[in-house]
Amino acid sequence: MKNSAIILFLILFSLTAFAQKPKSSKNPAKTKLAKTTPANAAGGKEAFEKAVNLTNAAERIAALQKFVGGFPKSDEKTHALELIVSGRAEIADEKLRLGDTQSGVKLFKLAIKDAPMPVSDKLFTKVILQVPTNLFLRGERGAALEAAKMIEAKIDGNANQLLGLATFYLGTENAAEARRLAEKAILIEPNLPAAYQTLGLAKRLDFQLEDAANAYAKALELDADSIVSKRSLAEMKRAVGKPTEAVELYREILTKDETDAAAQTGLILALFDAEKRSEAEQEMAKSLEQNPNNLFLLVGAAYWYAAHEYGAKAVELANKAVAVEPRYTWAHIALARGLMQEKRPLEAERTLLAARQYGNFPTLNYELASARLAAGFYREAANELKKTFAVKDDLIITRLGGRVPKQAQSFTELLAMERQASIFEPMAADSPASAEKLKSLLNFSQQIDSANLNETAISNAADDFVKGDDNMKLHRQLYAVNRLLEKRTAVAKALELTKAAVGGVDAALNVATPAAAVLADELYDSRTIAISRNEFVIVPDIPRQTLSGILRGRIETLTGRALQQQEKPAEAVTRFKRALSVLPEKSAWWRDSMWQLGAALQSEGKPTESLDAYVKSYMSGAPDVGKRIIIESLYQQINGNLEGLDEKIGAKPLPTIAALPIEEEKSQTVAQAIATPAAQTAPILETTPEIKPMPQAGESALPIAEAKPTPEVLSSQIAKTLPKAEKIIENPVKIETAPTPETTPTPEVQPSFETTPKPTPEITPTAELITAPTPAAKTETAPEVLPTPEIKTVTEPKLKKPKTIKNQPSADNPDKTQKLIFEPIIITVPKTEAVITPKTEEKIIETAVNENPVSQIKSDETAAVAKADNKKTTLNKTRSRIVAENKPEEVSQCKILTSEEAVSILNSGGSLGVLVGFEDGRSVNEITAFSDSPKDLEIRFEPEIGGLSGRAFFVIKSVSATKGEFTVTFESTCGKKEVLVKVR
Repeated sequence: MKNSAIILFLILFSLTAFAQKPKSSKNPAKTKLAKTTPANAAGGKEAFEKAVNLTNAAERIAALQKFVGGFPKSDEKTHALELIVSGRAEIADEKLRLGDTQSGVKLFKLAIKDAPMPVSDKLFTKVILQVPTNLFLRGERGAALEAAKMIEAKIDGNANQLLGLATFYLGTENAAEARRLAEKAILIEPNLPAAYQTLGLAKRLDFQLEDAANAYAKALELDADSIVSKRSLAEMKRAVGKPTEAVELYREILTKDETDAAAQTGLILALFDAEKRSEAEQEMAKSLEQNPNNLFLLVGAAYWYAAHEYGAKAVELANKAVAVEPRYTWAHIALARGLMQEKRPLEAERTLLAARQYGNFPTLNYELASARLAAGFYREAANELKKTFAVKDDLIITRLGGRVPKQAQSFTELLAMERQASIFEPMAADSPASAEKLKSLLNFSQQIDSANLNETAISNAADDFVKGDDNMKLHRQLYAVNRLLEKRTAVAKALELTKAAVGGVDAALNVATPAAAVLADELYDSRTIAISRNEFVIVPDIPRQTLSGILRGRIETLTGRALQQQEKPAEAVTRFKRALSVLPEKSAWWRDSMWQLGAALQSEGKPTESLDAYVKSYMSGAPDVGKRIIIESLYQQINGNLEGLDEKIGAKPLPTIAALPIEEEKSQTVAQAIATPAAQTAPILETTPEIKPMPQAGESALPIAEAKPTPEVLSSQIAKTLPKAEKIIENPVKIETAPTPETTPTPEVQPSFETTPKPTPEITPTAELITAPTPAAKTETAPEVLPTPEIKTVTEPKLKKPKTIKNQPSADNPDKTQKLIFEPIIITVPKTEAVITPKTEEKIIETAVNENPVSQIKSDETAAVAKADNKKTTLNKTRSRIVAENKPEEVSQCKILTSEEAVSILNSGGSLGVLVGFEDGRSVNEITAFSDSPKDLEIRFEPEIGGLSGRAFFVIKSVSATKGEFTVTFESTCGKKEVLVKVR
């Protein structure tokens, strides 16, 4: 979790207390920088002043060292030693800035080691204490912690300096070390209020709120006039559900200073918590009149209203909070909760996706999963939960704030600590029923994706998930059945669930977002890809009658699939025919059911009827290579040859390569060992995409004017009924710094980087593209697009490495790769002339790395070649790289094809996937990839995604803040291909 900015604010906020003197304590003598007095020895003063006036740090250090050696009893000796420490720190910082990390770290450690003892407060504050923070912020975490340990040994016995060092640990979210130093300071000076304030802050950071309250109470006992201690104690009283005590403390602060805005805000929110709503609203109106941008009042009140089911008021206040500070994740959470109260889960999801730019902690994952559960996106909700949660022995486990291991019986209990430590709100806006349903969903997902399937455990988990009498029950049933059939497990349970689903269609359409719930499986692929690109898909509005037909048809289709898996093809045929009678003709569901009918008829021993069904399904959609193979096999079995097949179903489609985006890698969580769900085969809903940009950071995520859809005719029954679906483009936002709130939300915030919208390939000729004007966007030429293509492969982004998608067609599932809701775009890759690259190229690389190869010995040459080879990503990881001295062997020419001629990514972590293959279909194992600037651009091969037939999947990722144009080269022994990469 990246919330260092907030924690640093906490430190600054609490440091005011460090200056307070304890009521009764022994004040140790403070060591100050030695006064500059005339040197004792003859010439000492002149030598000292001459050394001090040198501008070059290295020369100044040498002169000061000479002075100390020549005048060891000088009054300026301590001052000189401190200036030597300062000079070394200055040089070390410059070396780190220039990239000489090893020398910089060494000099920093030497500066700490040679610091004179006792360390003066000035040297400690201005120089020594800055060292670990400097190292940590430059990515040298280990060196920073080692430096902190060295400093602790130097200042041992000085309570105030130990507390100063504790602020470093608080800023790096190391609550355990901060707590240890605070307790150590208390042993030295038991009556030091600042020590207990630091202890309280560390306890809060560790989500030990009762202990934090006790520490602040002790600090207040030692200094009854401390505003910081009193306010901090009041916040903890609110957090642990004692609002009346909090009100008293806030009133005491306001009695002494009625202009204390933080205390006024806390008082109003405590009044809300104490169920004194009328008084709270009166005070809130006065406060907002004086300061309408009071972020923490707006957020706290909005969340309170959401928790008490006043959705409209919550949305009103949260929208204002987001407008004030769009980077504060709890403002988005409060807004999402209000929207869910208003039964607008899709808009809630949208605002939470925007919040994910600025924060990453378990509560945010849970809130996003809650919105998806309410909308019926069960698979996506489960995937989101598995990023940070796991169920074990009926307990939910996670790492609060990404750091602190915790477990509880329910999500409500588990996540209360994050909310209480952040916004001090004791009551959750979640409902127990929703929390329990998400727990059962997570458990079912874990069971169904386990490496060792247990049918009994899976069946029980499915029952637990689908139980209930609410209107969403049928959607849960169909989701569970689909997952069971995908895994070919607990088929009897699947049949039981489909039987129970009959009769529930009408109720299933009386939900907040019926189209989303009905289309969830079909939207899964397109939504997954869109979200990985910082986009989202707007669910099309579909008439109730059409949705009813789709649901009834799906029940029959799933029943047929289950019977087919039980080897009951005759009964399956009946079910598939029933499905076809109610599904919209030639729709994606109709096409899928027709294909399943063909498979059942083939199993029943009716090849001619089977072929007829296969052909009808095939001809109702775009050409499909996998289905074509099955049709060819059956056609030849019936006719003895393939004569006339092309005339019947058209020419054999050519294989295509499509770009696959990837999701940014996530940090490891407690749920990392849980398997990611397998790819899903789903029918395609033919709707025409319409593209709009995502709202900017300061804008509300809610109001998106949707153009009137242009329906596509699926059949005579549903002509002019299916509207356009819309896809929203990424939201480019530049974030310079994190907000610095007075309160202290722990799981905070991650700035995003400035981006420009990615160029979007043109959709099929029938599509209408509507793009809102974005002045900063740069237009790039879109690749050529083929009309009305069929999607071939889509890979779902995973939390960890992507799973292999097996490209082995069968009658039941001719194309095991995933399908999209929309008619997809297929990028035509221009053919390029092959370039023969001799193996001696590696010798050229060696020369480039080795600036003076003539003067190097053979071992140095070998090392240089190894260094050059490390810049490449190779498919065959065990293949030895040899510098070719002799004439290369003759190799046949080849053409390497890539899914993109040019790509555009964000700097500092932006990435995109590219598929690479040979035109003639040869093995891709010899393809290597490298960047012309490895320090700025990383190329990573993903072997599991690379399992796609005849193609390799490479990830291009920016690893620096550098912007500009770079070149990535894909090469083999017979040719190479260059791709332009624009980093913005």
